Amino acid sequence: MSKKNEHLTKKEHEIMKILWTSEKPMLISEIHSSVKNVAGNSVHPMINNLINKGYIKVMGNVRVVKTPSRLYAPAVTVDEYMAIQFTEVFKENNRPITFTGFMNYFFKHNKSKKNEMISELENIINDARNE
Repeated sequence: MSKKNEHLTKKEHEIMKILWTSEKPMLISEIHSSVKNVAGNSVHPMINNLINKGYIKVMGNVRVVKTPSRLYAPAVTVDEYMAIQFTEVFKENNRPITFTGFMNYFFKHNKSKKNEMISELENIINDARNE
């Protein structure tokens, strides 16, 4: 079941940050050893919740000391998660999404990257026109 519009708890977000920065799918033991402030018996239920929410996917199995173990990877990128949450905030507040307000915020808070952001927007606009 995929319900990607659900917000992540602080601890679920910690697990997602670990998976987003990993270059390969991870075992639950690897996730557990990387996550801070989460009890060992809490990691597995949180992984299952993240699978049910559609944020994590099982990438296969490997044998670890004669026991089959699952490999986990993110089902959404950081950018996709940001867009999902952004859209959800506007839905919850019964407001239309305004691209202008969104971009004004980023320009205001990233002044040093203004030219880079303008170039990226120009590329997005050109790609959209060419589709």
